[in-house]
Amino acid sequence: MFIIPLRRVALLLSSLALLALSARATAPEDALATATPTPTPLASDPKGHTTHTITISYDATANPQWSYAISPANDAKKARVKRHDTIVWRCDNGSWKVFFKGPTPLANPAGQELTEVSAASGATAGGEVDEKVKKGDEYIYGVSVLLPGASEPVIDDPRIYIEN
Repeated sequence: MFIIPLRRVALLLSSLALLALSARATAPEDALATATPTPTPLASDPKGHTTHTITISYDATANPQWSYAISPANDAKKARVKRHDTIVWRCDNGSWKVFFKGPTPLANPAGQELTEVSAASGATAGGEVDEKVKKGDEYIYGVSVLLPGASEPVIDDPRIYIEN
């Protein structure tokens, strides 16, 4: 039986996630429509920083219509993260955009503020929590999903809280 140590798998997936984020940060806007889904990264990189993957779901027939899941386990509508953690979002219901309503806690690999991230249905995108954020800061952002066949997106507004 061939066994791959978990540490090597974590390093490989973390590296792939960082490459994907780097490519996303430098990709032209029209490349978003052709983004390919990336595997969900593991929870922690070699330096101990966590990657938080927030999965967005929208179902017009459900109550509530919006649902969020986060890995590792946390409150997805009030995500608690730390400086240098990575936050990525994914939605399989349609092309999506996350946009900050005011300041943003995220930066791309070049250190530039990310006021929004977006991708096609099934694709993952996000950024690193900037070192300039302070413990206790709260960031309000909007989620916009354009459902297949719809002309207008549906919108929601979860939050991000900074710890330690």
